[in-house]
Amino acid sequence: MKKYKYVVAAGCSFTLDPPYNNELLHLPKDGKSYGRLISEYFGSKYYELADNGLSLQGMHRRTLEWCSKNKDKFKDTLIIVGMTGLSRVEIWNNKWYGDHHSGFPWMSNSQFFQSTDPGAPNSKWKVSPWKKDWPEVERKNYFINFYNENAVFFLAIQSIIGLQSFLKLNNIDHIFFDALEPIDTYWEKFCDDKEDKLGHKLLFDNLVLRENWYKHPQYESLTDFTTENIDMRASKDDNHPNKKAHKYWSECLLEYMRELSI
Repeated sequence: MKKYKYVVAAGCSFTLDPPYNNELLHLPKDGKSYGRLISEYFGSKYYELADNGLSLQGMHRRTLEWCSKNKDKFKDTLIIVGMTGLSRVEIWNNKWYGDHHSGFPWMSNSQFFQSTDPGAPNSKWKVSPWKKDWPEVERKNYFINFYNENAVFFLAIQSIIGLQSFLKLNNIDHIFFDALEPIDTYWEKFCDDKEDKLGHKLLFDNLVLRENWYKHPQYESLTDFTTENIDMRASKDDNHPNKKAHKYWSECLLEYMRELSI
């Protein structure tokens, strides 16, 4: 298996390296993330691009930002992307210039929390500026008029194809896996265009690459694994991966890399 000088992990809270700097989620206070464990296996430098609630668009953006600053490292880099739920979106906020906010914009004020510093890994969750600048009634109107599972799936496909194409074009070794909901079954479960008149499923089936996408032989995703195994959870009521789960998942990904010969 190839030796890497750099390991980069992009994802949401399921990818974060404990201890988590977060007063809302009661996540593990010790241990190491699967990404850091893999970097230690190679004796490489670790870059964590994950954050609480980060969207797929946010992962795409952060990965490209890292690559733009590290063009000299491409041939010695492994990038791991723990895919998050597709319903999370990233929106630029003109009133908080320079901030990208990932989250669920239609949530009620009581639910509406998001990292206010998404540019900093392990940032604390606070009430999002969206709550102040985007009233709840307007968010609900956005949801009614513009939110649709077909559109969500289509936007996700574009992000995935774009990121995969960039990594492949630049010969950057990479692994994707489903940290939350399995993306390959999203269309069947949630989209109402069952005849695929919009062509979104055809786009996914024909253009999204599967050769570097890890699928566990028993579980649909990392969250499916922790949900089904209580001893792998952060707590009884919290299915975030604990120390033991991160170690197990790192071993699964390393074994997958051996199979791929990367």
